[in-house]
Amino acid sequence: MVGMRMLRWAKGRRGGPAGMMAAMAMAAAATVPVTASTADRLSAQEPAVRAYLESEEVSVGDVFRVIVEVSGVMEVENIIVPPIFGFSGRPEDRALPFATEITNPEAGEQGGVVVITYSYVAAGAGSVEVGPVLVTADGRNLETGLLTLQVRQPSDVSVRAHIEPAEVRLLGQFEIHVEVDGVDALLERPVLPDLSQFATEHGGGGGRGSVRFSFIAMERGTHEIGRISVKVGDRVYESEPLTLVVNDEPPRVVANAAFNTAEAWVGGDFLLAVVVEGVRELEEDPVLPDLSGLADLVRATGGGTSFGASAGISRFAVHHRYQFRALAPGRFELGPIRIRAAGQTVLTEPVSLTIGEAPPDPVRSPEDLRVTTEADKRRVYVGEPVIVSYRVLSRGSFGGDGWTVQSDTLRVPSQAGLRSQALGASFSGPEQVWIDGRRYRGGYARRVAFFPTQVGQMSIDPVEIGVQINRRRWPRARVFDPAESRARNQGDWVPMTLTTEPVAIEVVPLPDEGRPGSFRGRVGRLGVVSWVDRTDLAVGDTVALQVELSGDGHSRALPELEIAFPDGFEVLEPAVTHSNPRDEGGGMRGSITRYYRLIARAAGGYRIPAIELSYFDPESGSYGTTRGGSFDLTVGPGVKE
Repeated sequence: MVGMRMLRWAKGRRGGPAGMMAAMAMAAAATVPVTASTADRLSAQEPAVRAYLESEEVSVGDVFRVIVEVSGVMEVENIIVPPIFGFSGRPEDRALPFATEITNPEAGEQGGVVVITYSYVAAGAGSVEVGPVLVTADGRNLETGLLTLQVRQPSDVSVRAHIEPAEVRLLGQFEIHVEVDGVDALLERPVLPDLSQFATEHGGGGGRGSVRFSFIAMERGTHEIGRISVKVGDRVYESEPLTLVVNDEPPRVVANAAFNTAEAWVGGDFLLAVVVEGVRELEEDPVLPDLSGLADLVRATGGGTSFGASAGISRFAVHHRYQFRALAPGRFELGPIRIRAAGQTVLTEPVSLTIGEAPPDPVRSPEDLRVTTEADKRRVYVGEPVIVSYRVLSRGSFGGDGWTVQSDTLRVPSQAGLRSQALGASFSGPEQVWIDGRRYRGGYARRVAFFPTQVGQMSIDPVEIGVQINRRRWPRARVFDPAESRARNQGDWVPMTLTTEPVAIEVVPLPDEGRPGSFRGRVGRLGVVSWVDRTDLAVGDTVALQVELSGDGHSRALPELEIAFPDGFEVLEPAVTHSNPRDEGGGMRGSITRYYRLIARAAGGYRIPAIELSYFDPESGSYGTTRGGSFDLTVGPGVKE
């Protein structure tokens, strides 16, 4: 057969992983049948490869294509078009989609021919060398010659910009549209004037030749927006100035309140949601009616701001959430609730709730709910995390007129010899699972990392997952007002507790061989990068040191740093930022960055020593050490007053 497979580039090569991976196009798998007679004919041919440009002269911003033809082969194993670094400007960062065409050997005299088209955008004027293209076919290495592309500066580029709408109310949304004629695609984002005095940017988008910026109007008045500039090659093009009018019409404020259930019971909890649309903040917290004797307030959270579509209303909304515990049975009405915002007073509609003596019967029998438990490994080194995924499966419907299961809480009991850390949820789509001949559906999986601290055979104890079963009250065809539906999560809610199965694991000790003296028990790879913004300064000046530590696992599980700062500096408390853990090849990776500010207090020469950390890599079964840079600082005398 004639086929191809994807080739992965190593991260450490020239140009960096992001630029290199995006700068080149890679072949996708493709196959075509080869009959016995065709195979005999192909075996008598010499494999050949040629590459050519669809056009040898283009303008900056134009799409150009590299076409590769491989003939006379049974199988094409790898095709590599090297990254294109010949631009006078930066290399292209966005390889466009490529096309693959395979000519059936039975269709003509050419034999088996694989044709691959790679598309790029010309990034800068000048002469560009493309290639050589490297091909592995039938176990042989083939190579094309170099191609030369001439890229000229375009002469007919123009930039057009407009605002939609040109007049908005305070806190209303407007968009700036930028269109560039004369190029196929934009390589650099248009540069807008500073709008921070009267607007806040809120997203945007665009295609190959146009960009859309979304803003929220924050200040009344007529605001002049200067020219918008776009760089194409080595030239900058500008649009005409724009004008935005933010009128004096006050924002439309709408308040809604809703319970999360129509029925509660004595001793049970229920939630009240209050949503105020049209503003970013309230002049005072919502004033709730007196509920003494009926329910106790357990928890109140509020002030959070969201942004979403709501016809005719500013898209901002302020959310308040109240959790109550029912004290007495009966039916009562709550409201209206008074809201003060944007110089206006608005009231919610009253909402009602029935409190019963005892919980209602479950919506479904327990066998209609299952919890699956899946561990990523069962044999680990001491200190190596075991990531366990707990997924709630349900035989009920998800939406429509049926019932819905929502995960509410996950309780992990304390256990000797184990340390645990919740990792959040993952979603692989609404999958179907068959258990004992019954079909279940599952969605989100709650993940927990367990770190064993002792050696031997262990069992991770069961965890408890609290869920709520919701029986919807409204017909499928009913349509709610968008503002109301945000606050409403209506229906009958019944709590249930699900218990998982235990997880047996084997924990083995770390090897003694090769253990470095700086090892402090860290299991999982580490990497450290550090840099300073200056090395020469005067007394009273500040030098910034940034240290980024990355490794396997959650960022908050990474080790603390010990830095021997030199005398002669005052070291301020560092600013710390954590990354969100992210999936990388099925595992977890996190990072933490610390920003130190060092104030020079005495003249002289100083050194910030290199940061050294050792770790054990469970994948290779060996120890490793990572080091940051060391920095020599020269501090001169300060300026005399």
